[in-house]
Amino acid sequence: MSLITLDERRGLYCADGDFFIDPFAPVKRAVITHAHADHARSGNRRYYATRASEGVLRHRLGDVNLELFEYGEPFRFGPVTVSLHPAGHVLGSAQVRIESETSDEVWVVGGDFKRAPDPTCEPFEVVPCTHFVAEATFGLPVYVWDDPSAVVREIYDWWQGDPSRPTLLFSY
Repeated sequence: MSLITLDERRGLYCADGDFFIDPFAPVKRAVITHAHADHARSGNRRYYATRASEGVLRHRLGDVNLELFEYGEPFRFGPVTVSLHPAGHVLGSAQVRIESETSDEVWVVGGDFKRAPDPTCEPFEVVPCTHFVAEATFGLPVYVWDDPSAVVREIYDWWQGDPSRPTLLFSY
């Protein structure tokens, strides 16, 4: 039996530890990869996440039961050891490393991750494992992104065109 399975109603599930990763629907224990709305949803009884994500999670979810961990700090659910490792996506984003005493498998769930350097968050960490679950939201070849430094330069040049005018730049 796999250490991680897909529960079609609630998401990725670890039966050995009885927890979900970024569940779709309310569960007892939710390990959260990052604070974006498609990963951190309200209604879970208890949340487990990185210390760096606390502010955004509390702002988004309110006064929830949140247990926080430093990157690489192990915590346990019965025979399962979990640790969170930098994903390089956004502030506090994490890959979830899962290892069980009942299996010789080590799973890593990447959540959303980014390999390119980003000064707003910890850089992606390669975490050795036997199984890696990668999300592919923008994995199709139709998605080609400009070099971030070129985008920053374009925004700066636009702003410099008239630095005295009030400027508001929306982004996600």
